[in-house]
Amino acid sequence: MLCVLPTKFLPIVFLFVTAFGFAKPSTNMQTIDQLFSNAGAGEMVPGISVAIADKNGLVWAKGYGYADLENQVSMTNKHKMRVGSIAKLITAAGMMRLYEQKKLSLDTPIIEYVDVWPKIHAPITLRQLAAHTAGVRHYNNNAEFILNQHFTNTLSSLSLFKDDPLLFQPGTDSKYSTFAFSLIAAAMEGADKKRSFKQIIQQEVFNPLGMQNSVFDDPADVIALRQRPYIVRNGQLLNAPQSDHSYKYAGGGFIATPSDISRFAVAHSHAGYLQKASLDAMFSRAKLNNGKTLAFGIGWMIDFDNHKNRSYYKDNARAQNLMASFDNAVMHSGGSNGGTTMLILCRDHQRSITVVKNVDGEHSADVFLLALEALALFHRQ
Repeated sequence: MLCVLPTKFLPIVFLFVTAFGFAKPSTNMQTIDQLFSNAGAGEMVPGISVAIADKNGLVWAKGYGYADLENQVSMTNKHKMRVGSIAKLITAAGMMRLYEQKKLSLDTPIIEYVDVWPKIHAPITLRQLAAHTAGVRHYNNNAEFILNQHFTNTLSSLSLFKDDPLLFQPGTDSKYSTFAFSLIAAAMEGADKKRSFKQIIQQEVFNPLGMQNSVFDDPADVIALRQRPYIVRNGQLLNAPQSDHSYKYAGGGFIATPSDISRFAVAHSHAGYLQKASLDAMFSRAKLNNGKTLAFGIGWMIDFDNHKNRSYYKDNARAQNLMASFDNAVMHSGGSNGGTTMLILCRDHQRSITVVKNVDGEHSADVFLLALEALALFHRQ
């Protein structure tokens, strides 16, 4: 039965239905390639990069369109993309490494690690911060989202929100927060004492996982193969405004190749990089004080609960069926100033996909639907 979809999705979805209706398993990779080629041909889509990895490593990666429109630089799978809130997963991994080294506790009041955190606030923990149940606010407005102010260290960035009242009593409600991860970064430094947040991430995440194409998105640094970021506003494709992500490294301040991110995700599908107990904790649904379970674990979104009821997908039978077909999936999306990301990890298959486009505010190339369709096709290989 065909589903009725918003007009903006029809060109891509026609290909989806055709592929699933007639493609043989041996043609699936060609179908995936065509899927992204069509998506990257959109008028407001500068470029797209995608990577699929499994337990044996990277299995497929490719770029489409342009990394730099003005200079006609083609997108490749080597370009480093703004991955937005995927940074939260990277931070969570670093935090769990410190947890395994017994340098911090997930349930100790944060003030034990961050002495500048105001004592007037109700006690909150790293577990609550990582599950968005601590009551720390998110961005107040778009000006904070694209802030172009440099902070010299993690503690100084807390000045943006530390004196604001908590949104609710910790553990009684859930509200997504990027600034919660800035506080996690400060706690990691307070618990480790000998290393900065940047050093912890480099030594506990990037180095052990061989993420050689993942770096902090510092605007002043000369970074090879950094994407050029774009935005769509009022139907016009524009260069993204200059922004400095030093205030939110932990929650949205990395650039990386999709290949690095997909391999990073697969490392969470089995014990090794992290212990089984750590993985179980990360992928267990958080609970409020009243026992209500949530769609978040530690950093990760569990299953597709955050997307099933969104306006784009709740009446989309195809999307709903695809989400239901993944029995043991975790994910995270990423929106940044000049980038849109989707990461899905299928734990049963030990396989992941990362899709990034170097534009935000653009809706014709839906990275969530693209990731779902491509991963489902790849499963059929």
